[in-house]
Amino acid sequence: MTIKKFFYTAAAVVVAAMTIVSPASASSLHPFTDVGDRYEEAVEFFYITELINGKTTTKFGTNEPLTRGDAAVILANTLFLDTDTAKDAGFKDLNTRVRGSVNALAEVGIVSGVTKTEFQPGAPLSRGAMAKFLSVAFELEEYQQTTPFSDVGGVFKPYIEALYGAGITSGKTPTSYGTYTNITRGEYANLLYKTIDTTTDWFYYPEASSVKVVSSTSTAITLTEPALADYNATEIADFFSFMVELEDGTEIPVKPTSFKLSPDRQLLTIEHTKQNLTGKAGNFIVDDYETMVKSAFNFK
Repeated sequence: MTIKKFFYTAAAVVVAAMTIVSPASASSLHPFTDVGDRYEEAVEFFYITELINGKTTTKFGTNEPLTRGDAAVILANTLFLDTDTAKDAGFKDLNTRVRGSVNALAEVGIVSGVTKTEFQPGAPLSRGAMAKFLSVAFELEEYQQTTPFSDVGGVFKPYIEALYGAGITSGKTPTSYGTYTNITRGEYANLLYKTIDTTTDWFYYPEASSVKVVSSTSTAITLTEPALADYNATEIADFFSFMVELEDGTEIPVKPTSFKLSPDRQLLTIEHTKQNLTGKAGNFIVDDYETMVKSAFNFK
């Protein structure tokens, strides 16, 4: 759910940025001089959201091969994986920069090594391996569809079929996917961006219309409209931040312990037993990243 909230926020940032930049100066959204129209939207998005760095301050490296290590770092950042505490995957050739990302991706089954002990982070990533990365990471299996590509087979076949069926790729040519061709940084940015666009509800986000502190450990948030059916209570709550503002001005972040949606999906109730309000007075604040809604309470 974190990724859904992030991509809404990221999209909003991009839209806001575009509205304040005139067409003549649109290129100022990123500093790279080697990004053409084909890659502009994707690179712009990843630059603003700080998910992909350039090769230098002025070069994105659009046509340069993407290494397996760099691909792992970008994907782990995009998925918000815990790269600090991930279990060691057993690869002996990982440097400090990529180790956490590779271990985190391996732990959830997204990547595997070239051998049991070698990931080969400095080797270029093939388009076939890229298809596996994205298909597994974004759970695209349901999109699998027979392709017109004559060079698709072997271990990468179902992953390429998933990208093709989802409309994320149309191949290098009408009959060739380029399975074993090295993917460039520009191509990876485009395909990752298209994958995000395909799998994310870009502009869905719940908003709070009112808040009521029900008890010292429970608060109810009324939504402006019923939550979408494919979001559970925890996922809806993840769109918000919660805070208590005491009478003396002290602000205390609230980390709810449980969540519940009403049958009509328009009332979200959170339990916050770790931030018990007994003996306290002030305001309970719910922030949906656009507006803050408050509810006064007094349990003194």
